[in-house]
Amino acid sequence: MYLVTTQLSTDTARTIARFNEAFRLRDTAALAEVVHDDCLMVSAQPAPDGTPYVGKEACVEFWAELMNDTSTTFEVEHVFSDGDWATVRWRYRFGPTDADSVLGVNVTRVSDGRVIEQLGYTKTPGEALPLPE
Repeated sequence: MYLVTTQLSTDTARTIARFNEAFRLRDTAALAEVVHDDCLMVSAQPAPDGTPYVGKEACVEFWAELMNDTSTTFEVEHVFSDGDWATVRWRYRFGPTDADSVLGVNVTRVSDGRVIEQLGYTKTPGEALPLPE
């Protein structure tokens, strides 16, 4: 069982690497190749639950809109995979400084070498949460 889990984690990591590379290169066709027909993606906004996008076409269309905005960049900071799940910590920049960016995490499930589920979460600016300082 351990070898199967290790191989599955390796396959998941490869799929996530292909997804991230396609996103970095703004290559919608390459991205579409690693998205499952039955993909469910839930965006990080609006709070508290995000917006669900169902099916390959809807998910790729959402991601393509992000990729097509050349004034922004998506930077992968860390990837962790285990079994068919992966987490990707990223920074999405929409200006020249860290103040013009958002840090986030995607929790992604891979099936048959393609992204089938992705849930997005971000740190949001402002006084939205009553947390201690």
